[in-house]
Amino acid sequence: MRVLFLAILAVFLLSCAALFSSCAAPLAPAGNALSVYDIYSVARDRRSVSEVASDKLIQTKIQSKILFTKGLSSWDLEVECFYGEVYLIGLLDSEEMREPLLALARQTEGVQRVHTYLRVKKPEYPCNSFEIFTNLKKNLFSDTDVSGTAVRVAIVGCDVVFSGVVTDIEHEKHAIWYATHAPGVQDVYSFLRVVKE
Repeated sequence: MRVLFLAILAVFLLSCAALFSSCAAPLAPAGNALSVYDIYSVARDRRSVSEVASDKLIQTKIQSKILFTKGLSSWDLEVECFYGEVYLIGLLDSEEMREPLLALARQTEGVQRVHTYLRVKKPEYPCNSFEIFTNLKKNLFSDTDVSGTAVRVAIVGCDVVFSGVVTDIEHEKHAIWYATHAPGVQDVYSFLRVVKE
């Protein structure tokens, strides 16, 4: 019953998010698209239903503000929220975007703290971000010690950035191991939170 309720909630929340961020391209493939993966991911989430709903609302508010703020671009930016803590991950068109983006996130109701992994975009990168992303997600899904749906993967240039909630520090270690051994990856950073069940 809980899985069905979470699936319905996921469809509603992701539809709302898609409405406000339809012009924004995701940082990773299908990052904002409503899919079976999204519904399954929410159903497997470690957070309570109310926590998921609250975090999704904060995420959607920030995505909407970015979309409608002149001078800011959400094209290569991913916004995540877990337990009221916001994660801004991605590439900026210029360094001047950093402070307005941080201010916008901090001023959003419900935000406890803002974490960032932001880099200024380069003209080109010596890696294939799509290959890195698909390779990592495949490995995370096939690893029985890691819930691949709980680990969000963002590719920033040639760097891998993890966010999400896991139940054991070993899950984070496994994810980092896969990323450091993936061809083309230059650096790995983890925002994963360990929350015991």
